[in-house]
Amino acid sequence: MQQETAKFTSIERQVNERRGKLYLDFLQNRPQATLAAPYFVRPKPNATVSMPLHWDEIKHGLKIKDFTLNNVPALLYERGDLFKDILGKGIDMIKVLKALQNRKNPEI
Repeated sequence: MQQETAKFTSIERQVNERRGKLYLDFLQNRPQATLAAPYFVRPKPNATVSMPLHWDEIKHGLKIKDFTLNNVPALLYERGDLFKDILGKGIDMIKVLKALQNRKNPEI
C-alpha cells in the first residue's frame, strides 16, 4: 500500500521524519497489536478478516480463522455492516486523496 501511495504516505514512525505525509501503521496488523480496523484483511494464511461481531457470536471456540476473505462478503450481504453506524456519514476518500495530491505545502 505504501509503495502505491508513496507521494503522500509514509511508514516512518518518527513524526519529524514523515515530512507531512500520512502514517500507515502496519505494525497494528499482528497478533500482539491492540488495534485492528473493522474488516481489515490480515497478512495471514487464508486472509483472515478483523470482523465486528454481535455479542451472542462471542463464545468459546471462536477463532481468528472463522472469518476470511472467502466468507466475510457473504456475511456482510446477509447481516449488513455491524460497524456502519459507529462512524456516522464517513468521508469521501477520493476527494481527500485528490486534495492531498494537489496540496501546495508538502509540510502540512
